[in-house]
Amino acid sequence: MQIQKMAHTQISIPVDNLELLTALVKKLGGQVSYGIHDPMPEVERGGKMLKSLRRRAGLTQREVAKALGIPQSHVSEFERYKRNIPYKHAQTLAELLHTLPSHFMNPNSETLEAMSELEKGNGQRFKSAEELFENLGI
Repeated sequence: MQIQKMAHTQISIPVDNLELLTALVKKLGGQVSYGIHDPMPEVERGGKMLKSLRRRAGLTQREVAKALGIPQSHVSEFERYKRNIPYKHAQTLAELLHTLPSHFMNPNSETLEAMSELEKGNGQRFKSAEELFENLGI
């Protein structure tokens, strides 16, 4: 019998989607544990993620700054929410810290507009997990 490796992750989703996501995770062989909390303010998310991943990688602000080609003070300002992380730097950080550029960025106007449309109910929503799975071909 082969043992399958599992990854542990934390995601934030609207509570009304929890049942659907739980069904998807279970269908794919995963497990779900619950916790409901207030989301982190968007302005803080990128800086907190940068600081956490930089420390986990054992890098200093100076080393990250060198990889980005910017002053160390800019990295400090990113981590303290004094400066937004531009997309070009988010791409480099993602490669350096083995993650996604979106982890370091605030949503842009297009993303905020799409989120607003979904909140109004103007997006494609599936009535059941089965309908979603069928649409995804799983």
